[in-house]
Amino acid sequence: MTFDWNRPYLDVVAMEHYEALDRKTAALYGKMVKAAMLSNVEYKIRHGKLHTTRRMKPPPSCGRIFPGYLVVRKLGTAEQYETWMPDHVFEELYALKYSEPPAADEA
Repeated sequence: MTFDWNRPYLDVVAMEHYEALDRKTAALYGKMVKAAMLSNVEYKIRHGKLHTTRRMKPPPSCGRIFPGYLVVRKLGTAEQYETWMPDHVFEELYALKYSEPPAADEA
């Protein structure tokens, strides 16, 4: 398997949809998010290049490499933003909803 050097720059449209598992998370950040697996170091690279063109939370410290997710919260609102979460935290809060956008009658 080869490393994809463009992975940190994945477009939001290409990310999968996830649904909040509890009401509190849904109320705070929206019921649906888009997310993709990305390490904390990859998120730091993404933030360095894209933070001037989109709303992004600052990256965590990078003393070590941790698996996690790039998460787009508050989808479709003026408050939409990107952040990074460790994989174990993300997987406690969200479940995969669908890989493709829903049909018009499902939205």
